[in-house]
Amino acid sequence: MGAGCLWGTFGIITKTLYALTPMGPVSLAFYRLVPAIPILALLTAVRKYPVSIRDRKELALFVGFGFCSLTLFEILYFSSLGFTTVQHAAALLYTAPAFVAVLSWFFLKEKMGGRKIVAVVLSIVGAFLILGVGRSQALFASRTQIGDWLAVASGLAYSSWYIFGKLLGRGREPTVTALLGLSFGAIQLLPLMIVFEGFVIPESLVAWELVLVVGLVPTALAYLLYLTGLRYIDATRASVYAIAEPLSSALLAFYFFGEVLAVDSLLGFVLIISSIVLISTRNVSVNFRAQ
Repeated sequence: MGAGCLWGTFGIITKTLYALTPMGPVSLAFYRLVPAIPILALLTAVRKYPVSIRDRKELALFVGFGFCSLTLFEILYFSSLGFTTVQHAAALLYTAPAFVAVLSWFFLKEKMGGRKIVAVVLSIVGAFLILGVGRSQALFASRTQIGDWLAVASGLAYSSWYIFGKLLGRGREPTVTALLGLSFGAIQLLPLMIVFEGFVIPESLVAWELVLVVGLVPTALAYLLYLTGLRYIDATRASVYAIAEPLSSALLAFYFFGEVLAVDSLLGFVLIISSIVLISTRNVSVNFRAQ
């Protein structure tokens, strides 16, 4: 949930960066990862964590991790924020738990209990209520809805983070997993940035400060919190906890940009919070009985 709240700052920082710099989505995605890598590398060196890739299978997994969970996700999500609102992008990103439920069942052999299914359904319904489905608004009929399509696609790419993080986090420090994953993502983003957008550099001190903030807060620190959490809970449950992101994103967008929260949007937030409570209540009851 802490990671979700930090990820929630991503939309307002991105919108501000678009206003202050000519960088496109690929450049912004690259600059998001670059500040986080030396921070994670320094932490790894200070803690003396071993850094290794055990075999070719793990190398292939890290390449897939970097491309699907970081390169592809970042480009799609940054692009969506150029077309649609922060609220729309954050809410549609959280179609990801539905994808995670299927992928984790297929790849990780995790059980799909009743509480998981209900929690994921609540989160998805809540996200679409935020989009105004209850007001019969067309989802894909305007420029804004192009951004919505991109956000849904980013949700699919984002869901792979849970799978790769779980597979590659076994027997490896979360800091190291994040460091290697972000490094592979940045390596794949660099040539794409040069080919499609050229090598764009932020033009003001404020823009540089925002780039550093986005690399530290919703990237390095958030990924560390999330990967640490994956060591204690399964992938589907983690994806439900992380839906604190669209809640915090929408509240920040309302505060800073004046994005209006309609009644059905507030109902959507209630459903999202309910899904989190549904999962956490089960954990509390199990711990209580164990004591």
